[in-house]
Amino acid sequence: MQIEWELSQTFSSLDDQGIRTACVIENDDNANIRIVVGTQGGSLCEFHVPSGTLKPISFQHNHAVTAVTSLHPHLVTACKDSVIRYFDATNSYECLGTLEGHTKPVTSLAWAQTQQNYFLLSGSWDGTVKVWDWQRKVLVATLEGHENSTCVVALPSSQPKVLNIATGSAGIAVNNTIQDYQVRIWSVHVETGLVQLLHSVANDHQGPIRNIHCRNDLALMTCSNDGTVILRNLETGKATGTLVFVLQQGQQQHPPMLLSLTSSSDATTCIASAEDGHVVFWSLQDEQLPQTILHPTTVWNVVNLPNGDVATCCDDGQFRVFTRATERVADVAEQEAFRRLVNQAHTKTGPSSEEIAKLPKWEHQAQHRGTSEGQVQVFQKNGIAIAAQWSMASSTWIEVGQVVGNQGSDSSGSGVIDGVHYDHVLPIEVDQTGGGVAQLRVGYNIGENAFVAAQRFLDAHQLPQYHLAQIADYIQQRVGTAPPTIGSAGSAGPAFNTLPRATTGTPFVSYQHLPIAHAKTFDLTAATATTTLSKIQSKLEETLSDDTHRSTLASFVQLLGATQRYHVSHITPQHWQFLQHCIQTLSPSLVFPALDLARMAIRHPDGARYNASSLVKAACEMDQSSFGTLSGPAAVAIPMLTLRLAANVLAANPACLSSLDRELLLACAARHMQSDNKNVRLSVATVLHNLVFSMQLPHDRQTDKATVVICDTIISIIKDILTNRKYETEALSRTLQSLGTLVLSHASAKSIANSLYMASMVEPAASPHGDVAKACAKEVYAVLQ
Repeated sequence: MQIEWELSQTFSSLDDQGIRTACVIENDDNANIRIVVGTQGGSLCEFHVPSGTLKPISFQHNHAVTAVTSLHPHLVTACKDSVIRYFDATNSYECLGTLEGHTKPVTSLAWAQTQQNYFLLSGSWDGTVKVWDWQRKVLVATLEGHENSTCVVALPSSQPKVLNIATGSAGIAVNNTIQDYQVRIWSVHVETGLVQLLHSVANDHQGPIRNIHCRNDLALMTCSNDGTVILRNLETGKATGTLVFVLQQGQQQHPPMLLSLTSSSDATTCIASAEDGHVVFWSLQDEQLPQTILHPTTVWNVVNLPNGDVATCCDDGQFRVFTRATERVADVAEQEAFRRLVNQAHTKTGPSSEEIAKLPKWEHQAQHRGTSEGQVQVFQKNGIAIAAQWSMASSTWIEVGQVVGNQGSDSSGSGVIDGVHYDHVLPIEVDQTGGGVAQLRVGYNIGENAFVAAQRFLDAHQLPQYHLAQIADYIQQRVGTAPPTIGSAGSAGPAFNTLPRATTGTPFVSYQHLPIAHAKTFDLTAATATTTLSKIQSKLEETLSDDTHRSTLASFVQLLGATQRYHVSHITPQHWQFLQHCIQTLSPSLVFPALDLARMAIRHPDGARYNASSLVKAACEMDQSSFGTLSGPAAVAIPMLTLRLAANVLAANPACLSSLDRELLLACAARHMQSDNKNVRLSVATVLHNLVFSMQLPHDRQTDKATVVICDTIISIIKDILTNRKYETEALSRTLQSLGTLVLSHASAKSIANSLYMASMVEPAASPHGDVAKACAKEVYAVLQ
């Protein structure tokens, strides 16, 4: 007997993280269904239905598992680190290998089949879909040109060597709106790799396309942020019908974003999940209203089970099975526990009577004039709290409606802080010096810029400025709105952004490796001073014909060699002029001893009083003009010593370098970041490290425009360093510290880094290195969220 969908079973993730995705593992025992789930924390677990058995899987991903699929005898996972992995799914779940080629997180997996072979389809945030020959584990073709996050599904094909594929894209940001989300129909010849775009349909949804599904070879379906599912023609992708989320009385004004969809095993029902926790069941046979089942929080995915049941992957860490078979319905106690959990999470209430009493009265609104169009103010009217917006045209407050706050798991209801009423009051935990945690609250009003609210919080509690972007992002996520974002890069952003799971507030982590505490230098030690300087003097004397220069060099070497007397000795203008003369006049094949001498001179306490910008500029220009033409020792020495000189200048007197000097220096670092010499690689990393450190200092006077340009260049270099995997542990650690500190210090840097999906790169780059590099990578990943 069939009934409406009801709860059947509930499973919990073993790592207490939200369950992101799931798939059924092929099994000879149809009475015991094996299901593998992937979590936000990167772990895997096997559940058995209906026995309830749990089997942990030891493999741990570096990032969230975004998709899983299976093809006997393999399990395949997609991850935010851009890597596809395949496992032995017969029993051990040993990782057998990887498929690498995407440059951003992999978001979608599907299977396609010819008469002879299977092909894995993978969609990514990099705007591509890749087709992999599963038997040979090689890339066959790449479908390019998608708008940000891409979902993919195979379509039926009548040609034995041709795959038909449908893709959906999330769109791009244009003038603060998301546009150009498209469905595309492709053909791929699996032997020649020929890719053909057959059809495309743009903008028939009203928001980004989040998932695509083929219903038993009968119809193509897509779901979107606009709360609809569009039924489509299999050949052209054109819409043939629309399923709409029906808002019930008292629900939010806008339908929820639909994140995933599937169809029941008998193809009679379309099932979609939403970011607000709804799961919707549309009948495809009649006109009856859809059934909805509300969950405590976001439902990332819905999965068909072989017995006709459906399972949901929820961000509360629960995997729930729903059934229409009366014999599999959960007992009354379990169903009631689920309802209580949902009600608790979604119960709404207004401000307390004490809070309402402190609000300005509606009848006195004339005394509270607004200052900008659309400004929101909360008033007391007949004993309730109402929100009103200021109209500049009429110079009046226009009532919007009653103020309600969510007092469920988000703890983001309205409230009063220091006598001021806010539409949302959010908990924040702040680690205190010496241990302990301060429980604080940040207030936010509807329509307010989240960065304004974040700045107000920082000022009130005298917290470091680099927390600004972190708090603003937290506010935007928790209140479920999208206020204007300072420093936005204009991309569509991650397609899977949702409310955080934490119910106790967002902690400000006391990082061990971030931000950078001090600059790194290339020093001359007392043990090596005499030998090193003697070699420099001998090399330079070969190039000097002027006795005055020889005499100046001798006194300079003697001064720098007496390291124990640095506190009482002085570099004379004559010494400095000698350095400038050598670096500006000697040929690249002869100048590197002078660069080494300059590098040491900058580390003398008296060296910081001289403007070293001319030395750095001359060295960088010489490196640029000689790049690719040098051989022998100079080919390594010139870039290495130029960068070491610059690193020491950035440590001693960064204020002497203008924006143009810094751009010239970064161009030098970019030229040599792929060097085969580890000393050059360490020098590149140190320049980035010291430049980022200097950008935190109060005397750093670069303009906002120049800072954005420099941030963009630094992050671009770091991206290449993280992906080429050449750098040794110390150089990589300095690079990671540079990225993390830049993001903490400058809001624009986080936007730039996230537009390049840097979060997916940091931990994989650190994985071959030691615990320090790995710990640093985890901190950088955290500040990028």
